[in-house]
Amino acid sequence: MSILGDGFRGAPGTSRNRPHGNLAALKLAVILLFSILVLRLGYMQIVKGDGYARRSRDNHITATNILPTRGLILDRNGVPLVNNVGIYTATIVPELLPRSEDDRYAIYQRLEQLLGVPALEIRQQVVVAEAERHAHLELPIKKYLTKRQALQLEEASTDMPGVSLTITPGRDYIAGTAFSHILGFVGAQTPEERPELKKQGYAINEPVGKDGIEAWYEGRLRGEIGLSANERDAQGRVIQALKTKEPVAGESLTLAIDAGLQEFVAQLLEDSLESAGTVATTAAAVVMSPKTGQIYALVTLPAYDNNVFGRPDPRGLEYQVLLDDPRKPLLNRALTAEAPGSVFKLVTASAGLQNGNVTTASSRTVTSTILEIKGENGVIYPLTDWKVHGYVNFYTAIAWSSNHFFFQASCGIPQEGIRGMGKNPEESAAVLAHYARGFGFGQGTGIDLYGEGDGIVPTPDWKRRLFAGPQFDENDRGWFFADTCFMGIGQGDVTATPIQVARMTAAVANGGKLLTPRLVTTVVSPDGKTVETVKPEWKQVPVDADNLAAVRVGMLLSVNEGAGLRAYVAGLGIAGKTGTAEFGPTLADGKQAQHAWFTGFAPYDDPEVVVTVYFDLGVGGDKAAPVAARIFEYFSRNVTP
Repeated sequence: MSILGDGFRGAPGTSRNRPHGNLAALKLAVILLFSILVLRLGYMQIVKGDGYARRSRDNHITATNILPTRGLILDRNGVPLVNNVGIYTATIVPELLPRSEDDRYAIYQRLEQLLGVPALEIRQQVVVAEAERHAHLELPIKKYLTKRQALQLEEASTDMPGVSLTITPGRDYIAGTAFSHILGFVGAQTPEERPELKKQGYAINEPVGKDGIEAWYEGRLRGEIGLSANERDAQGRVIQALKTKEPVAGESLTLAIDAGLQEFVAQLLEDSLESAGTVATTAAAVVMSPKTGQIYALVTLPAYDNNVFGRPDPRGLEYQVLLDDPRKPLLNRALTAEAPGSVFKLVTASAGLQNGNVTTASSRTVTSTILEIKGENGVIYPLTDWKVHGYVNFYTAIAWSSNHFFFQASCGIPQEGIRGMGKNPEESAAVLAHYARGFGFGQGTGIDLYGEGDGIVPTPDWKRRLFAGPQFDENDRGWFFADTCFMGIGQGDVTATPIQVARMTAAVANGGKLLTPRLVTTVVSPDGKTVETVKPEWKQVPVDADNLAAVRVGMLLSVNEGAGLRAYVAGLGIAGKTGTAEFGPTLADGKQAQHAWFTGFAPYDDPEVVVTVYFDLGVGGDKAAPVAARIFEYFSRNVTP
């Protein structure tokens, strides 16, 4: 027991655990620190407030798109047809421009002095970008700067907030004009294209394929855009990098095209425009595999320089020259429909055999170039042949391209008791139209290029629709006996493209497979791996193999001893068909201008290649056939199918 006793608890108000000195010091420290904090905040807000606000305004987060490297395009042997190049571009980030309109306009004027772009034009671009909420993105002011301009801009940009020099990817079309319509070109987005491309994730400054392979395979060639997000000061200098996403290069394409063959055919067509007594202004040629549908060459004249669309042309003078050229060099003649003339007789011959109104034993003796056929209501139609053939059978009618034999096969000769493909002219036309469509006429072939024409397979219903309306009377709308006759020889309203004619020829050559023509054979990833191989696609034509074999015999005779003799090359086994199609108004001498055609395949026993040649003026056997012969010869020596 304590001497104080158990009840002692100490004097009131005393404690053994709470030192008064320490608590007081703690309170004093808290008050002092709080006072310092208040003073500091007051200093920052009151004394330095304007400065910090200005710094906040002057530091920006900018997002810069990093455009990917576009995929390459190569020929079947790995020869590059395009190069990627860097394009010096002057850009502005509107968000980084000074707030003062006067300060901004001073920058625009300085850019006008350096680049030649009017200050008002630059101002308008900035206004539009801000209105469209693109102020944080780089706005291209002028592309294709010279090296001197680029250096001057790089130096001057230090005093022009928001202005910088960038390098964007571009194309150099190194293969030459022979490839213009195949490759196409890339260009800037138009205002009309921009909304849809934006939905697809395109940057506003990202180029896009405009024509040819560049357009058709845009999704493969383009790649994936990258992004660089940075904090920048008022001068546009990067303070810190916030986020970077590297771009992914586009995939490359290998074409079926043989570059050497393409160049040879282009030069050959150019040299042959003035051959055989006629001066043609346009031409086209298709060289195609009848086994796979691959296109070895596709040439159209006149051509153009793809690089026109990738170099400075401020006033559009070079482009205007192309637009003003009456030959329309931007038009792909291989995909443009024209009257096919007698090459269409291959369809009529096949249809006649399959339909049964013609056999290989059918014949006719042509004693005059005029055949008077009695049509509806006793109307007499004087239908012509191009020469007095004498006796022709099915095979020699193809070989010598007898119009009278094919009138007999298509519309019939009523006064001789020879029926056409149907009970009457309209039914005969409908039957022939069915087979023409079966050979791919009247519709696109599916080739991997835009701008392909469908051509026309006329029918009575088509004609009634075409001539509907009060401005046409029944004589315009009606389908006449002669309409069917002209259709049978590829005249009248029939039109077809060179690629359609080549496709039809391939189907005759291979026994009935109507192949889809293809320019691209493989798609290759940026690391060099094949990611896709294009496989042949085809459908069967509505004609038996035996009937097509009979047509091929007539084509072989044509080149060996008939109208296609000038396409003959010893040892190659070429089979083909000429065509001379009248078109346009009747001339002063009573004649019409003529298209020149030849289409054929080789070798006869195991076809490896189809060649179709077209000139807008000339006779098929004289002008187109010799050109085809030289193409067959070059192919046999230099191209491996």
